[in-house]
Amino acid sequence: MSRPRYDWWPYVKGVIRRYPALEEEYRDLHSPTVTASYSGMPGGGGDGRPMENLAIRELPTTRQREYEAVRQAIHITERMRSGGQRLQLIRLVLWQNRYTLRSAALQIPISYDMAKMYQREFIYLVARCYGLLDE
Repeated sequence: MSRPRYDWWPYVKGVIRRYPALEEEYRDLHSPTVTASYSGMPGGGGDGRPMENLAIRELPTTRQREYEAVRQAIHITERMRSGGQRLQLIRLVLWQNRYTLRSAALQIPISYDMAKMYQREFIYLVARCYGLLDE
């Protein structure tokens, strides 16, 4: 008997694949600029509250939810017994896009069935953190 197909499955895989770009964008929003002010005006022409402005900058709502869901899933996975292997698999297959699931399993090394299970569980975890699955 085959597993049921979910409409959200490709969306969640896409969210996981976009995570490195979202993380970089999030980091850029929350890092202070170090560009000198060349306006010639005292005070630099800003509102004088650079740290406060950093704290209120966020990603657009949907991308922020996607970023938080994957970040939370990573945090949960890190605390698992096999968390390092699981994240290494996700990194190789979905983030770096350098390996197929089978070849990534050989790199780690784990069995192909174990790699399928790790990937499936991570996708379910992200879907749960995003709010697509009922508890």
